Amino acid sequence: MGRSAPTAALAGGVAMVFALLVAYLASVAGIPFAPVALGQAIIEVLPGWLSVPLIELLQFWAQRLLVIGVVAGFLAAGTIAGAFLASRRGTTAVVAIGAAPWVGAFALGQIFAPLTIDLSASLFDAALGAAAFFGALAWLPSAERVSDPALARGRRRVLLGAMAGAAVLTAISLGLGSAGRAVGAKAEQVVATARRLRAKAVVPPADPAFDALERLTPRITENPDHYTVDTALIDPRIVRATWRLEIGGAVEQPFVITYEELLDMEAVERTHTLECISNEIGGDLISTAIWTGVPMRDLLERARPRADAFDVVLRSVDGYSDSVRIAKAMEPGTLVAYLMNGYELPEEHGFPARALIPNIYGMKNVKWLGRIEVATHDYQGYWMERGWSDIAVYNVHSRIDLPRGEVRWAGGTVPIAGIAFAGSRGVSRVEVSTDSGRTWTDAQLETAIGGHTWRRWRHEWTPSGAGKHRVVARATDGDGLTETPTQRPPFPSGATGHDSVEVTVTRG
Repeated sequence: MGRSAPTAALAGGVAMVFALLVAYLASVAGIPFAPVALGQAIIEVLPGWLSVPLIELLQFWAQRLLVIGVVAGFLAAGTIAGAFLASRRGTTAVVAIGAAPWVGAFALGQIFAPLTIDLSASLFDAALGAAAFFGALAWLPSAERVSDPALARGRRRVLLGAMAGAAVLTAISLGLGSAGRAVGAKAEQVVATARRLRAKAVVPPADPAFDALERLTPRITENPDHYTVDTALIDPRIVRATWRLEIGGAVEQPFVITYEELLDMEAVERTHTLECISNEIGGDLISTAIWTGVPMRDLLERARPRADAFDVVLRSVDGYSDSVRIAKAMEPGTLVAYLMNGYELPEEHGFPARALIPNIYGMKNVKWLGRIEVATHDYQGYWMERGWSDIAVYNVHSRIDLPRGEVRWAGGTVPIAGIAFAGSRGVSRVEVSTDSGRTWTDAQLETAIGGHTWRRWRHEWTPSGAGKHRVVARATDGDGLTETPTQRPPFPSGATGHDSVEVTVTRG
């Protein structure tokens, strides 16, 4: 390589940036973005001893940093491929290295995550990206940086040939039709209504004193604001007309139900709080919505579980699975939900149907349900195999929403407010301390929205004066259990400890 190598390497990096932008624009239409497909394959092969500490350390940043790292790998490959343009013998290396990340994203995605990543859609994005890379590289001036004009012309022909080959693969993938179906599935989603509603959620009116508090969490979370945490980087694209829910395993009468048949069953409405087991104390991986669906026991009773039934395994169409005890699955509050706040389930929340299970962390509330399977043994699901709790019952905890940071105080009181949650046990008491936990005062509780929801609380505080104050909150559940002050990370059975914030009071 000569003095032109840095320029050629820069050209390769620029060409890869262009290719990634083209592939990303295709992904906006619902086609898996190649770096995300490669990231999904990496997630599938990561062993539990490595994935659990990473998730515990990075929390919701884990997936984002993974994708950023994969994109950086694409850019590195483009830069290295470009550098070989300055070499007299680098033609084969340019094509091989430039194509490697695109081929790897497609191949590894199909090998390790075929249930999540549609074959033709993945091929389309990878081939389109590769074609854009080779096309851009062929027309950038660096392709002519070698001293031999004939070699430069030949190299350009090779790059254009690689671009043409990738373009042919793009056309073939479109011919397969799955990419079009993936996009069409999203377009099909319309607001659905329950055919017959057996029980409607009764939401008591909000207390105006609570709603007047700026930055206090709303009682009901709007669908776009509801937290999402998934093992998958790519949400399954499901066509309503072809979706089927299987109920089988250790049952006397297995059967399959369609989406329309599910909607024809008697439904119930529940106001229900969901929380991720990886939520930190004071974290925001918790939300409340009004869900509509069919009691899971109605489906199981039709299938008639055998006397030796032990677990009910919930399987997603993307291969994810978890389980609950048969008794928990048969509880009246356990639903197969298909509406969220009156709207068809958004794709990221499990369209067309998901499990909704009282008193159990979100990881067991499986989304994109494809099969409900009765098992005669203790089934270990995705996160159980990685060391997380099998029972996964919610811990009682509270969160401080306000105040935060600096508070200007002109006399009078300062509102302190937040939410508390304890699953189906409910919240009977919240206490607030403004002196780092030395003394405690009862907060006012708003009427609970339902039997399995968070509860908002507030307290009017008169500061002792200007300066720094440590505000702490603790909740007590309906069984009389007060949350422990012991700080514990989420792994393996949910975080514990008191939420606290430092407030600086200034006169003004």
